[in-house]
Amino acid sequence: KQWYQRRVRAISSQSLDDGIIPEDYFSFDSILAEQQKIACIFKKSMFGLGFLDPSNQNEDLVSGSKMELPLWMASHLAKMDFVACELPKPYQETSRNILLADSSVVDLFKQVMYFYETGTKMLKVPHPECPHVSVSLVKTFVGRFKKIMDSSQNCRNQDLSEMCQKLDIDEKRLFEINRLSVELLDKWERRESNIIVPSTLVQNSRKRKRDQLI
Repeated sequence: KQWYQRRVRAISSQSLDDGIIPEDYFSFDSILAEQQKIACIFKKSMFGLGFLDPSNQNEDLVSGSKMELPLWMASHLAKMDFVACELPKPYQETSRNILLADSSVVDLFKQVMYFYETGTKMLKVPHPECPHVSVSLVKTFVGRFKKIMDSSQNCRNQDLSEMCQKLDIDEKRLFEINRLSVELLDKWERRESNIIVPSTLVQNSRKRKRDQLI
């Protein structure tokens, strides 16, 4: 267990040791996106790591053992050729074909909260289908973008809660940013944003002067 703990710390800090800090290293969204579980098959026996698999009765993980690991760990182990990773279901060919047919009806939040960010990080995992995943991510975003923008601009008298529930985290933020932009533009056009209101200090000062005159 001590070896495993040291190895995890070494893996997680590898980029820091190399003197290169990823741009999203301290991002909570990035950390959460990398918690996505990935099915992995161990290519080599891992001595003393049997405790990682609750169903394993041995002290070691034998070659061929299959278990789910978080993306951040699986990607590093795959690069060192310790494991072979399987794509999560939302990124497999069947799911990609559904997205290609009509991505606007798919509930991305239910599948993967950070669909795009997790998918982008998945591209670092050695897998033959990664190029297809990359294309699918772009086409999915492009296919859903127009509906998100149109809905966010015309949401005043509509109940869009059902639609918003299907958006992943990044899409929800995009929706809210555009909705707020439209709201601010409307206020500017009605000149509500240019109304100058006296400060509380000025009002209190005037009140004191009136009281003194009285």
